[in-house]
Amino acid sequence: MRQITIGVAFHSPFYSPLFVAGRLGAFRDEGLDATIVVPPPGGTIDMLEKGQAPLVLSGVMRSFVLADRGGQNLVAIAEVNSRDGFFVVSRTPVANFTWRDLEGKTLALFGLAPTPWMCLQTALREQGADPTKVRALPGLDPAQGIEALKSGRADFLQTGQPTAEELVRDRVAHLAGPQAPIVGHVPYSSFVVTDATRKRDPEMCAAAVRALTRALRWMAARDGAAIAALIAPEFPETRPDTLAAAVTALQNVGIWSDGPRQDREAFDRLGRMLVAGGLIRTAGKYDVLVDDSFAEAAVNAVRA
Repeated sequence: MRQITIGVAFHSPFYSPLFVAGRLGAFRDEGLDATIVVPPPGGTIDMLEKGQAPLVLSGVMRSFVLADRGGQNLVAIAEVNSRDGFFVVSRTPVANFTWRDLEGKTLALFGLAPTPWMCLQTALREQGADPTKVRALPGLDPAQGIEALKSGRADFLQTGQPTAEELVRDRVAHLAGPQAPIVGHVPYSSFVVTDATRKRDPEMCAAAVRALTRALRWMAARDGAAIAALIAPEFPETRPDTLAAAVTALQNVGIWSDGPRQDREAFDRLGRMLVAGGLIRTAGKYDVLVDDSFAEAAVNAVRA
């Protein structure tokens, strides 16, 4: 049994496939004794570069940024999150909400990663809304964002799960809408390794992707309540009914596919969004930042 550390960007049900793989014993079945570690925000890439983890579950955005700045190429080997997992909630109810309702209002952004706002800006334009007319409030951690909403400093809040569900259930906020349907298919988060690890340790890469594939297949055959029940021990701070609702909300907007294959068009769409949002100047190429061979092999190997 090989011991490995897997870094994950945040402790969130958004990353349910990772926790499902652990709870099902899928990693152990593949010969991996996996320990999941959550570093400080933005720290997954540091874990790779410092050799603290051979594999991380991280936003592909960070691979784009590193490549754009002349850093080493990090390679995505399996797609975990296929949609944007963020939700917009409002301080007061908005009847028949449309995305143009954000114009002229203050939106407290998720401050721990740029991708949610990068994706939303392009999606707003595609919906006929003007993101430059949204008063974006950046740089807030989750607690500060909630406080901005409660105090009236913000009209809307961009947040993930289970926070969105908790705020709605506690009658602090009202659901405006999920970002996933308007953002569309993008490789939001993936298993990422250094190019050196990909070449030096293909057995570990292949085993981890097979474990992920088993988790995704298991999830695709079950509802949100069943998924939440399996991973509940990983989230003792969240009420079971809230966790079930949060996982169901994510599942209902297609956050997880039934397999880890990585789509070229979806990758290119994310790159265009990051360029349009001003995060990067040039989007890296699929053939440089993605290796889909492990995912392809896993899909063929894992039949159940």
